Amino acid sequence: MSDEIIMELWQIKDRIAREHGYDIDALVAHLQTKKRAEGRQVVDLRAMRQVAEQGTELGH
Repeated sequence: MSDEIIMELWQIKDRIAREHGYDIDALVAHLQTKKRAEGRQVVDLRAMRQVAEQGTELGH
């Protein structure tokens, strides 16, 4: 079953890439616009990791 899910995700990814001419800048712009339109918030795990590492360095 997971193979079917992966295949479907790849098909969606390929369709979206094709619709944007395989141009990474156009694709990023599309995804950012979509994110804003849907009111979604992106969590930056890198920032969270940095905060955690700083806390460890400070002896917390």
